[in-house]
Amino acid sequence: MSTGVRHGRLTGARLDLFVSRAARYLLGAPLAIAPGAASIDPVLEDLLSFHPGWVTRSVTTHDPAGGNDDGYRAGVALEGEHRVLFHARGEGRITRIWMTAPRAELEKPDQEIWIEIDGRTAYRGPLLGFFEGRGPWRSPLALGVDASSGAFTSYVPFAWSSEAKVRFRGVPIYYQITYREGPGAASGPTSEELARFMTEDWTATLPAPSHRQALGPGAPLLLATGPATVSGLDIRIPAGSLKDLEVRIGGQPPVPASFFFGLASTGAETDGGWTTFRSALHAAWAPDAGGAGRLATRLPIPLSEGETLSVEVALGGGTSDIEAAVDLAPVHRGVRLLAQYRDQTAPGRETTMPLFESDEPLQFVALLEHLSGGRPGDRLYLEGDEMIRTDGMSYPLQIGTGTEDYFNGGFYFLGAHSNPFSGLLRLLVIDPEDGWRRARFDHSLYRLHVADPIVSRSGMRFGAEAGPTGAYTPLRVRSLGLAYAFSDHREIGEQKVRVRGKRHVARSAVDAERSEPRRSFWLREGRGVTRIELACPPEARGLLLLRAYSAAEAPQTARVRLDGREVGVLHEMQANPVRSLAEDALWVDLLPGQCGADRRPVLEIDARSSPAPWSEAGYTLRFFSGPPAPRLTQGPAVKIFDTDSLPGGPFYVNDHAVIQLSDGRWILTGIFGHEPYRPEAESAFVLAAAPGPGPARWVEAASPSFALAPERFSTRALPGERWIWAPHVVRDRDGSLVMVFHVGTPDPDRSGFRIARSQDGVTWTREGGTLFEDICVARDPMLIRLGDLWVVYYTRCASRESRLSGVGYRTSLDLVHWSPPAMALTLGPETATQNSGHTESPFVFERKGWFYLTITSYPVDYDATFVYRSRSPFAFAPHPIARLRAHAAEWVAEGGGLGAGRLFFTHAGAGKGGVFLQELFGL
Repeated sequence: MSTGVRHGRLTGARLDLFVSRAARYLLGAPLAIAPGAASIDPVLEDLLSFHPGWVTRSVTTHDPAGGNDDGYRAGVALEGEHRVLFHARGEGRITRIWMTAPRAELEKPDQEIWIEIDGRTAYRGPLLGFFEGRGPWRSPLALGVDASSGAFTSYVPFAWSSEAKVRFRGVPIYYQITYREGPGAASGPTSEELARFMTEDWTATLPAPSHRQALGPGAPLLLATGPATVSGLDIRIPAGSLKDLEVRIGGQPPVPASFFFGLASTGAETDGGWTTFRSALHAAWAPDAGGAGRLATRLPIPLSEGETLSVEVALGGGTSDIEAAVDLAPVHRGVRLLAQYRDQTAPGRETTMPLFESDEPLQFVALLEHLSGGRPGDRLYLEGDEMIRTDGMSYPLQIGTGTEDYFNGGFYFLGAHSNPFSGLLRLLVIDPEDGWRRARFDHSLYRLHVADPIVSRSGMRFGAEAGPTGAYTPLRVRSLGLAYAFSDHREIGEQKVRVRGKRHVARSAVDAERSEPRRSFWLREGRGVTRIELACPPEARGLLLLRAYSAAEAPQTARVRLDGREVGVLHEMQANPVRSLAEDALWVDLLPGQCGADRRPVLEIDARSSPAPWSEAGYTLRFFSGPPAPRLTQGPAVKIFDTDSLPGGPFYVNDHAVIQLSDGRWILTGIFGHEPYRPEAESAFVLAAAPGPGPARWVEAASPSFALAPERFSTRALPGERWIWAPHVVRDRDGSLVMVFHVGTPDPDRSGFRIARSQDGVTWTREGGTLFEDICVARDPMLIRLGDLWVVYYTRCASRESRLSGVGYRTSLDLVHWSPPAMALTLGPETATQNSGHTESPFVFERKGWFYLTITSYPVDYDATFVYRSRSPFAFAPHPIARLRAHAAEWVAEGGGLGAGRLFFTHAGAGKGGVFLQELFGL
């Protein structure tokens, strides 16, 4: 095994396979992975962590009667000349927008799409401009009709903290907006990170196969043995072997290699099932002059202890030679890849065919499908809608408008094509004479849910119709569904709640298959507060709140509180008077010790402000266990910047920031003062620099890595600024660096925040004036991005009237216009001060499906840093999970991103003599 460097990160161990008896013995042993190695792209790494707070949904123009009369229906409202296509409240993220109509309709000049996030316009302009790259986003994030084969498709990530709307001027005949809501739903890659992932040639970094084995029935090729995570796989086989080759993961049934590697073919087509393509996960190269084809994937494949990944020949297949190579990443425990292959014939009745089914906590990431055997000259089977039910619900939270729409095309596609997340790789027309009147067709399709994984806590059923209502026949459907399942979460109890009071009986079918029977259900409607006393097991760490209701009227909105603390919003934007019986869901985290025999937490569903009457047919509460809170320990402290020895000293650094530049160097800037500590005299930010590679090497060096830069200071206070404090530096969309910092003012309830910008980390230029002002000596800002939404966190008290220490936040789309303040954390009455001193130096980062907030509480101790965690970046319960010895902690990880890899924090302060670095263990 050896390690290499890719994209500035250490790769995992690379294993070129020569499968002999000795090699098999070695492969059966645990694989030693270099500590901190990370060859999995951060976008894919995020899929390997469970996100139980995400409720993944779509709003579409499907026929509410269960037939094929898809098309625009009234949404929430008609606002002026705009139709409201989408409206959400609470935290969330739009992951995909798909639209289509006859081309003449799409090209009408007066059409406009208007996307609003947290009350600010993210985009408002022509439809063609948005999807065809004349707006802020380019291909492949936004795709026009030709690129998306008959439709418009956007994967631009629009995240919000409180509210989002999509309006449209014109007639949006068919559309789908895929989104997620709930705690943590705003998280995920930014548009730049997603665009990079979608466009990079990941195949250039795969290990080249270099060894060969004869493969035959009963003689599989063993690729890897767990515990391990396969992060890259590359094989070469004779072209004719494709139809016989299978991939086996652990004890699961084998699946055809042509599907596993993305071709979605049978291998028996006229071209042998081969085509050359590259998606974001899979790649294939048609046979070369020597008759060998090549297949590759970067889909991570976690293997538990003793599990194997192998390639084998199907029963009855022939012998062939195979060359293979594998990349390995650090072990991912508690997660495994489910691969379900199905070969079925359409049932010929009004129902859906199951394409994927499971009762485990999972995140669905891909569907590959091969359709064949339809009626001559007829492709009506492409009218079939997908229906995705999660968590045992009868109501599908995702209902489509047609098979080609699910695969991001329109009007039966314009032809074969390949995009990063979807494509029609093969459209074979059999007997095409006479204008396709007697032709039959083969479709090889794929849709990758990398940017929009479908989350379920207690299983899902992915079904699809054959044809307009499911009754199309004959049709053969081969499919492979891929999902990650998580063993650390399980359902441990259920509580049914009936609503009481004045009720009436309603009759309705569920909005799904046309054959759905009507049901009778008791219903209560009004505007009030429903209180539920929870009977939750002591080990419960989360609950899924399921509501059954009538969607005859909309919008319906309720705020949800647990023991008085806001935990989410239920909001339904779209009315369905045709089939009104519906369900929705919300995840709520439970704190350790919150449940038990002598504890009865109270859940409140407050619908007093609902625009339409709140509807309740009943509630189901499902309780889940989860892994325990992490036990955090900190390694030895290493001084990385020595201020004691600077000429003219002694000096100190306080709140600071550390960031890596594009050329690999690192810079450090922060409050700089002459001892003894005089905060009112802090008027400049120091500038220090260090060479690469980064924090792991700094710890190993055990000596200062940063030196004072020749420029000495990055920013100085201007006349009229009493002091400047706490710079935080991040990278902007264009690659430039943005510094946000606090400016002292005479009025402690009008503290200011400003920004500066730099192209090189050395020369900084102020931009604009004061961004906003706030109370309680508001200070210590830090910036992150969720999708295209900027979030600034800062020290602030709860309100002018309640001076409880806390962490406030505001959101922005442009770093200029900011939302009103909201509180991410509010501590108890013992923390009431005039300057929110118990919550200094806030820092928020996401890691493995959790958000972590660290703050320094100097009234407790100068070195008291507390760690909080939440599924949501906007709401942290006032119960820390750990206390660290640090002041003004800033966080950095090996490789740059905080989501994976070795995790470190820097800290400093008056009297410390510099800046220190420590590794954190346990996350």
